[in-house]
Amino acid sequence: MSQIVLDEHLAAAEIISPLRRRFKVVRLQDVRPNEHILDDRVPEILRSLSQPTFVTLDEGFWNRRLCHEDYCILHFALRVDQQEMLLDLLPALFRLAEFRTRRARMGKVARISTATVQYWSCATAELNHFEWQAT
Repeated sequence: MSQIVLDEHLAAAEIISPLRRRFKVVRLQDVRPNEHILDDRVPEILRSLSQPTFVTLDEGFWNRRLCHEDYCILHFALRVDQQEMLLDLLPALFRLAEFRTRRARMGKVARISTATVQYWSCATAELNHFEWQAT
């Protein structure tokens, strides 16, 4: 089962409990308790885990330079008050061939909206982009 690491700004009660029914989910601050984690330390922490998928609403993580073969970063282009949409968007994304398995996800930094998926990959130099409907 893939490990999903949720960024600290995601609401624990509304998001974690429902996602835990389908995925192995941990909050970033639980990975490094009693530490204040700045954004620039997140890639280092992700590399210390076993092939995690990091889920965030922070647009600062939509950055090609963050591609690394040992993790995946999924930036959902949602407002904080829309974060419950993750409960539908994340499983829908994981039904796509590009994100279905942990192996397929590793090395990708993606930006997901309700209408499009864009991603950078360590394996290619170009930006991948396609429209989708998360149903």
